[in-house]
Amino acid sequence: MAKAGEHNTIGAPGVPLYGGYVLENETSADLTGSNKYRTYSDLLSNVSIVAAGVRYFQNLVSAPTWKAEPADDSAEAQQYADRVMDILEDMDTPMHRVIRRAAMFRFYGFSVQEITAKKLSDGTIGISDIAPRAQRTIERWKRDEKHGRIEGCFQRVPQTGIEVFIPRDKMMYVVDDSLNDSPEGLGLFRHIVEPARRLRRYEQLEGWGYEGDLRGIPIGRAPLEELSQMSRKEQLDSTAPLRAFMKNHMRTENLGLMLDSKTYESQDEASRASNVKKWDVELLKASANSQSEVLRSIDRVNREIARVLGVEQLLLGDNGVGSFAMASEKGHNFALIVDGTLKELRTTFFKDVITFIFRLNGWPMEMRPKMQADRLQTRKVEEITSSLRDLAQAGAVMAPDDPAINAVRDLLGLPEVDLEAMAEQAMLQDQGEELDPVSEPNHNSQSEEK
Repeated sequence: MAKAGEHNTIGAPGVPLYGGYVLENETSADLTGSNKYRTYSDLLSNVSIVAAGVRYFQNLVSAPTWKAEPADDSAEAQQYADRVMDILEDMDTPMHRVIRRAAMFRFYGFSVQEITAKKLSDGTIGISDIAPRAQRTIERWKRDEKHGRIEGCFQRVPQTGIEVFIPRDKMMYVVDDSLNDSPEGLGLFRHIVEPARRLRRYEQLEGWGYEGDLRGIPIGRAPLEELSQMSRKEQLDSTAPLRAFMKNHMRTENLGLMLDSKTYESQDEASRASNVKKWDVELLKASANSQSEVLRSIDRVNREIARVLGVEQLLLGDNGVGSFAMASEKGHNFALIVDGTLKELRTTFFKDVITFIFRLNGWPMEMRPKMQADRLQTRKVEEITSSLRDLAQAGAVMAPDDPAINAVRDLLGLPEVDLEAMAEQAMLQDQGEELDPVSEPNHNSQSEEK
C-alpha cells in the first residue's frame, strides 16, 4: 500500500529559473546567455575540425530511412501508421532536414522546432512545417515548478524584437540533460571552447613564426664608397639589377642576376685581393626554431577536439599513424553514437510530433505508431555473406523465404525478390512436381482420353 506523499513530487530541479532565465555558473561573458550560442556558431564556422565533424555527423544522422511502426497487428493500426507517414511526407521541410536540424541538440545542448498544422483536402489535420528556432533567440523558459516539466519557451524574434511564447505542445524539443537538468542542456560545443581558443592561439603563433622567419631573405652587397663618387643616375643604373632581384626574390623562371666578380684589394703596396666580392647576393641563414613544437601542439589540440566530437577517425593516417582495424573500430563507435542520437529523436517524434497529429485529429492515442529509423550499417557485405555461409556449413541453412536474402540484396544495391514465390517454388521442387508449363497440355490430353 502506497504511503501518503509517495505519489507527490518532493524534490526540485537543480538549475533554478528566475523570471524564466536560466541561472548559469559561467564566469566568461562569452558563455552566458545568448552569447554562448554565438561563440558556438563561431566555432562551427571557423574551426575546420569542428566543421568537418559536425558535417560528418549530420550526413550520417540524416541518411537512414524512417517509417511508422503500427501500434499493434490490427488493420486499423496499420491505417493510422500509413496516414502518419503520408502527413510527414507532405511537409514543407523534408523529413531528413527536420532530423538533421533536431540532431544539433548534441552540440548546442538543446533544439527547438515549431510545429505548424494545416488542413488537408480530406479534412484531416496535417503538418505544414516543422521549422527550427535558433538557440540564440530562445531567451526564457516556462517550467512547471511542481514537477519540473517544461511548458514552453519565449523567443525573441530577430526581425521585430518582439518576445513570443511557444507552448510545449507546439514544439519538437530535444535536450541533452545528461550532465545537468537545465532546459538548455549541455552540448559538446561547451567542452571544446577552451581547446579551440588554444588552437587559434597556436595557429596565430605559427603564422607569426613564418612571417618573422628571416631565413631565405636575400642580402645584397655593393661598393657604396665607389657608388658615392657617381652621379645619381649612374648609381641607380649600377644598382638596378641588384635592387630588382631583391624586390622580386620569389623564385621564377625569369629571375636571374649577373654581378661583377671583382673582389676588394688591400690598400698596401702589394694590393692583395681578398675573398670578399664588391658585388654579392646571398640568402639569410638561421638556426633551428620552435615551429615544429608549435605544429605538434596544433596537432594535439586538433585531436583533442576531434576526440570530444567522436570523429577522431577523420584524422587517422594524416601523420602516418593508424591502421585499418583502428579506423574500423572508431567508425563503429561513431555509428553507435549516431544510433543513440536517432533513438533520442525516435522518442521525441513519438511524444511531440505524432501526439500533435493525433490530438488535433481526435484519433485514439493508443493507436499512435512509433517511429523507426534504419540502423547505420558498419559491416562489409563480405563479412555478412561469410557469416551466413559459415552458418549454413554448420547446419543452419537459410530458408528460401528468409528475410536475410533481401537484406543482403539491398546492401548490394540489387532489387528485392519475391520471397513467398521462392518458398513456394522450393516446396514444389521438394514434392517432385513439374514446374514447366509445357507439361500442362499433356495432363489435359490424358484427361480428354479418359
